[in-house]
Amino acid sequence: MSSRIKQKYFKQSGVIPVYKGKVVLITARGSNRWIIPKGSIVWDLSAQDSAAKEALEEAGVKGDVSANEIGTYTYEKLGGRFKVRLYFMEVTKLKDKWQEKDFRKRKLVTPKQAIKKVVPAAVSKIMASFFHENRHLIKKKKKRSKKKKRG
Repeated sequence: MSSRIKQKYFKQSGVIPVYKGKVVLITARGSNRWIIPKGSIVWDLSAQDSAAKEALEEAGVKGDVSANEIGTYTYEKLGGRFKVRLYFMEVTKLKDKWQEKDFRKRKLVTPKQAIKKVVPAAVSKIMASFFHENRHLIKKKKKRSKKKKRG
């Protein structure tokens, strides 16, 4: 008789924050690896509200978090298993000062650059799929047309 052990995961949520067509990445604490803001889902908040709270604390960004998750991934760390629900965040404000500014770097990059830089690979895959399916969310700069002056 085989027994199945149900694995317990710690629940987390995070955002892929986009500001004016650029993805906001941050470094992991204590390293130069580029990641997205994420953290534990607070018991009295929704996954989306928890993700928004983490984004403000870790990256100094405020904005609108999508109602629907865009993907999930799992990872192991320090003997624990974590399941992360990801959401899109349209950033409306980049703060100059925020809670974890002294512990992290923040960088705005194109979606293509973000896909190449971000870790873990599972986040990169979710990001690539999301941006491919939602090209309209990334605003491209319009080229100014040169009008001839009449005179």
